[in-house]
Amino acid sequence: MGKRAVVLCTTPFEVTARNIARVLGLPDYPFLTVQHPVGSCTLPELKQRAEVAYQQALPILLA
Repeated sequence: MGKRAVVLCTTPFEVTARNIARVLGLPDYPFLTVQHPVGSCTLPELKQRAEVAYQQALPILLA
């Protein structure tokens, strides 16, 4: 068994991520989303988004 991992995408790419998962035969594949964009965020904004992502990732990683 390998290391656990999660897929993270920003909100505009959520539909694409779901479609890729469906095409690969994994329609219920869990992944997390964060608000877009991240490239222009300030450090406090990034920390807030990272906290949201962390909270979303925990149940996926611990499942």
